[in-house]
Amino acid sequence: MKNTKLVEEAKLNPARIYHRPNDVLRDRRLDDAARLQILGAWESSLRESSPEIGVRPEDVEVARREVEQRLPGAIPERLSEGGT
Repeated sequence: MKNTKLVEEAKLNPARIYHRPNDVLRDRRLDDAARLQILGAWESSLRESSPEIGVRPEDVEVARREVEQRLPGAIPERLSEGGT
């Protein structure tokens, strides 16, 4: 991936690069694998330290799920939760 430096910097401090988890989803420079890495790092940083202002763990989780649903072989959320 040509944006390796961006991904590495975002993994170290996602809130420094992005204001909200949805900003990660909208960044066209990233592929879904990079998005998952960044969102995973964001989740970890929220668990390990005080939350960034305005960013809730639930926001990061929702963004991560959205990316996971786009991946090949993903089970649609409504089916995975027992819905029809």
